[in-house]
Amino acid sequence: MTGDRGEEAGDLLRRGLERLGIGAGDETVARLVRYCVELEKWNRKINLIARNTRLEDIVDKHFLDSLTLVPILDRLARANSSLLDVGSGAGFPGLVLKIVRPDLSVVLLEPRERRGAFLRHVIRQTGLKDIEVAAARVEEKRIAAGKYAVITGRAVADVATFLGMVAPLAGPETLVICMQGGGGRGDWRKGDRVGGFACVGVEETMLPFSRAKRFMLLFRKPE
Repeated sequence: MTGDRGEEAGDLLRRGLERLGIGAGDETVARLVRYCVELEKWNRKINLIARNTRLEDIVDKHFLDSLTLVPILDRLARANSSLLDVGSGAGFPGLVLKIVRPDLSVVLLEPRERRGAFLRHVIRQTGLKDIEVAAARVEEKRIAAGKYAVITGRAVADVATFLGMVAPLAGPETLVICMQGGGGRGDWRKGDRVGGFACVGVEETMLPFSRAKRFMLLFRKPE
């Protein structure tokens, strides 16, 4: 994806960011395009996303899908907050969020070696700082509860299982965001409790190009 294809990616990203109401300068868009370039290149050799995915779908269903979290972070996460992305895979959402919100301190938790190598490569290519790839499973991440202001993950497990996985890492101030597809809201309502967490909000949005629905379920541990 170079030349005209890179320009097409940049145009899609700019239009998508505008529709999401997210401001991004030329350097930010250039980093996202570079990420997109490397994703397609590496995807020919290792399984990062579905093969032969159209460029518009890569931008819409991976990059912009990840960025649906930005308005939530802008409202609920302080500047220079720390974010843990569990099961980061090809870097969605954590690496995309870091590019658009460079103030975040980000850890991408990805135990698979080749995916971790891809993430480190993109970080070098984009010149990002204060971002780490940790080659571990969430069960192996031994840190003090509450170190991270935000914990999220995309397509990792069902909501209750995911909350159980991250419970040892979350303190009372930690915001846990469960990203869900069109049918992912289920019966979740604000105030619902599960596994020591309480639902503090349900956010709904649509992807800019496909118009596919997305839900973000927000949880905290009650004090």
